[in-house]
Amino acid sequence: MNRTKKSLIILSIILIFSKVGYCDEALEIAVTHPWLALLASFIGGAEVQVKPIRIWNNDGDLILNERGKTLRELENGSKVVALDENDAAATGLKQQNFNVKYLYNPFPVNVTDLFDPSVIPFVAQRILTLLSEWDAQNYPYYQRRLAEFQARLSGSILVGQVLKDVTVSDLGGSCGVLLRAAGCKVERPEGEILDNWKKLRDYIEQKKAEGITIVYDDDTPKAIKKYLAGKKFAFHWKRPERDYPTFLHEQYISLWQFQSTQKR
Repeated sequence: MNRTKKSLIILSIILIFSKVGYCDEALEIAVTHPWLALLASFIGGAEVQVKPIRIWNNDGDLILNERGKTLRELENGSKVVALDENDAAATGLKQQNFNVKYLYNPFPVNVTDLFDPSVIPFVAQRILTLLSEWDAQNYPYYQRRLAEFQARLSGSILVGQVLKDVTVSDLGGSCGVLLRAAGCKVERPEGEILDNWKKLRDYIEQKKAEGITIVYDDDTPKAIKKYLAGKKFAFHWKRPERDYPTFLHEQYISLWQFQSTQKR
């Protein structure tokens, strides 16, 4: 084996082990909310390991991850991202034990408004800022990831235009902003109908007769959600489980296909 080949092999080995060490040094953070886990995982990419303290269960309720094991196993000084001080307290965090950073204090919008495409980029930008405070050397990487996130989010909203001018009835607790972002004609029953079960069932039957798709989500009151589950005229807008732009793209296409099937 000549000297050039030996040098290339040695260089390759060095690069491999350098990469392994580099991956081992990923920034470890915990987050209080599954929304933060989605955004931080995307923006942090390979450079950040995200531990969600709370998750959504199958019913869409917010619960402690692994029955609180994730929270209990946090070490003193662990880096944690919370929406605000109230969110941290509700999660069970003790400021004096951990290195907690708040996105805002107080958080300026309702948590359900995090679905809003006009709000998400501001939250994502704030996450970039916090990650860079802890890991300044990877700021350019996080910045590129944020740019990719924003571009893909915009692309998903454009995909949603296949639903432009489609009439839907919104019985969801948070998906309405996404339906409007897609250009849907969104109907919603007035408050007194939502509070009266008989009137609400009459409303649902009326929309069914009109051939209008009813959309509900995991923030819909449980009694209504249970009534609509499995109904052929009702579309369940799900919770995101992976990178948000991909999820949003899939939900828009699924609703469009569902709507198209209803017209047959």
